[in-house]
Amino acid sequence: MAVTMAENKMLNYALRALQLIFAIIVMGTGGYAIHVYRGYSSIIHTPDGDFYGYAGVPNAWGFLIFCAAWTVLVVILLIAGNAFADRALIGYIRIAVEVVAVLSWFAGWIAVAVNIGTEACSEGYSSCGALKAAAVFGAVEWLLFMVTATLAFSLFLNSKRQLRTSTT
Repeated sequence: MAVTMAENKMLNYALRALQLIFAIIVMGTGGYAIHVYRGYSSIIHTPDGDFYGYAGVPNAWGFLIFCAAWTVLVVILLIAGNAFADRALIGYIRIAVEVVAVLSWFAGWIAVAVNIGTEACSEGYSSCGALKAAAVFGAVEWLLFMVTATLAFSLFLNSKRQLRTSTT
C-alpha cells in the first residue's frame, strides 16, 4: 500500500500544494509578528560605564521565515524533479532535500515555540498571537514534510530494487 501511495502523483501534488500554502501562511504570520514586535531596551551598569542595550527580534523568528521561503524553492525543485525521476542522482538529491527540509522545519518551530512565554513573547505584546500561529503552522509543515519524506524514501528504495535495462 505504501508503494502505491508513493507512486500516486495526485497525492504528491496535493501534499506539495499544502506545503506551499502552509509556507505562505507561516511567512505571513511570522512576518507580521516580526513587524509589530517592539523590542525592549535596558541600561546595563558596568564598572567602565553605562551600556544601553537593545534586544530586537529573536533570531528564531527569522529562521522560521527562512524555512518558509526555502520551502517555496524546495517544492518547486521537487515538483520539477519529477520529469527526471528515473535518474539515480535526482533520487539522491530528492532524499537529501527532504531530509534537510524535515530537520530545518523541526528546528524552526521548536525554536519559535521555546520563545513563547518568554520576554520576547509575553502577554503584553500583540505579536504573540501571530507567533503562536506561525509555530503551529510550522509544526504542521514539519509533519507534512515527514509524510512526503517517508513517501519519497520508500519510492526511492523500491525503485532501486527494480533492475533497469538499457534501451540500446
